[in-house]
Amino acid sequence: MKFRLIEVFKAMMECGTVTAAAHSLKISQPAMTKQLTQLQNELNLVLFEQRGGRLVPTSEAQALIGSIDRAWRGVIELKEAARDVRDMRRGRLTVVASPSFAQTLMADFVAQFTRESSKITIALHAQTSPRVIDWTADGQADIGISMILAPRPGVHVEALGSLVGVCALPIGHALAANKVIRAEDLHGQPFISLAEIDGARSRVEAVFDRQAIDRDISLTTPQSAVALALVARGAGVAIIDEAAATMADLTRVAIRPFLPTVSFEVYMYHPANKVPSQLNERFVRQFRTWFKGYRATARDTVTPLLSQISASHTDSPRKRRK
Repeated sequence: MKFRLIEVFKAMMECGTVTAAAHSLKISQPAMTKQLTQLQNELNLVLFEQRGGRLVPTSEAQALIGSIDRAWRGVIELKEAARDVRDMRRGRLTVVASPSFAQTLMADFVAQFTRESSKITIALHAQTSPRVIDWTADGQADIGISMILAPRPGVHVEALGSLVGVCALPIGHALAANKVIRAEDLHGQPFISLAEIDGARSRVEAVFDRQAIDRDISLTTPQSAVALALVARGAGVAIIDEAAATMADLTRVAIRPFLPTVSFEVYMYHPANKVPSQLNERFVRQFRTWFKGYRATARDTVTPLLSQISASHTDSPRKRRK
């Protein structure tokens, strides 16, 4: 049944006369009468009878009004939903990110994005970086954020930028009095290392290997949140990215800039065999801009401090441990 015939029936039941119903639909009376006849023929029911010069709804019409109202509301809701999808105000996205990113920066952005688009549903998942890529390649996720670069069939990958590494120490640690922690400061220190699974460990290890600095690697974990929990309990120190550091309990953990600079690269993955929706494209476009703004803010605060300290260190070198 055409939606127009539903509108005709509803207008006739609400207005009571052909003239008033035709006027409400902005059509002529002959057109109104013709469409009422078409509706009755299609349903094979007599819906209106002539009484005293006017059409009066039959008991069959009265019995149908509830169903017609529900059908009318359903079509209206469908049109509204289609308009929302077209205007990117409705839809669903599945986003998967490495745990520290999902719990910090992506959580910040998703909260902001959904506040601006109340009818949108976003499923945010935390997985290790290799699993992020698997989910995206398999089409389980529309967007993946990983800390490793691993091009493979089934995905497109783009570099978003980098996060700066910082040092997390127990709040009462002797080194917490320093404004910055240098690699040599951690010689012989109990060290909580990130597992190789996310690629972060190799970047941190390279810094210490270049300077032949030994640490007491007593614990490893694949998650920065776990590393912070261990630091808070005095188990050692850790090098994590600046976003993960925002999860620290600052009553128990001290966060300090770290030199030499360690960069944690961030990559966005997209399914290669899935056409992105308009909502997906808007999310990605806005997230690129948001992350760029975040990095600019971080550079304005962290980078100048590191540069200043690095220059000071060059001018007045300190003695290293023997």
